[in-house]
Amino acid sequence: MSVLVPTFSLYGEAQTAVSREFIHIEEISARSAARNWQIDTHTHEGLLQVLFVFSGTARVRLDNLEQDYEPPLAVVIPPGVIHAFKFMPQTEGCVLTLDSAGLASQSEDATQMFAVLRGAAEVIHLSGEDGQSARRIRGLLDQIEAEFRAPGAASVRLQVWLVRALLLLLVRERLRADESAEGKSNALMEKFRQLVEAHYAEHWPVETYAAALNLTESRLNRLSRKLSGQTAFALTQERLLLEARRKLIYTATPVSQLAYELGFSDPAYFCRFFKKLSGQAPSVFRASSTR
Repeated sequence: MSVLVPTFSLYGEAQTAVSREFIHIEEISARSAARNWQIDTHTHEGLLQVLFVFSGTARVRLDNLEQDYEPPLAVVIPPGVIHAFKFMPQTEGCVLTLDSAGLASQSEDATQMFAVLRGAAEVIHLSGEDGQSARRIRGLLDQIEAEFRAPGAASVRLQVWLVRALLLLLVRERLRADESAEGKSNALMEKFRQLVEAHYAEHWPVETYAAALNLTESRLNRLSRKLSGQTAFALTQERLLLEARRKLIYTATPVSQLAYELGFSDPAYFCRFFKKLSGQAPSVFRASSTR
């Protein structure tokens, strides 16, 4: 059974409500307080909406994903994305609704300005710079609201400039979050490599490595694929093979003894392991490498 999702310009209003306004801003409480701090599932056509939460909590639904978030944060909702909110009473923040087509006619770079936030819906945390980012964004929102409530000469142009600055700060926060996530991923990968270096001869299963890193096995595999192009298991096997090659080339240790040194309980299994990964039997590899 299909379910009709209401389409609004502003929540609860006809689609023409923003046609005369390129920018609309209001407090979260303006629509949610009278509705038990809840905004039911709906969507907007042709409008980019950004929800800012500075205190309280928000349960956010974006299409089929629903999650609770702590402030400060911004929720970017491109046109057509199904969304809904449930706020803790007295939650503070605001909703900025932007008519990108209308703004494009007022600014030579508006298309590029909106392109940076167009695409999938997302939640951007505003906790960077020890809260300074959230304060700067809130300050810009206060200026946008002041101009929206009491427009003066060249008001639209001024609002466009303020919105441009606001969106650029959001993009900066997104990039900061991406860099932070990348840095954490690189650090985890380095810890994984260190663990492999310490335990490859013990033949730890991937599950054990993941537990040591406080990760799930699937997340460790995703991390390894992203940063090394290999699964976590393949990386451990590669390290084991490297050590086997080193020992075959630089020591005269018999293959059977070498297998035990590398943690194999059965030399025959070591020979199968080595041939499968290198294409040669250990004895053939040693002979060809020491000529």
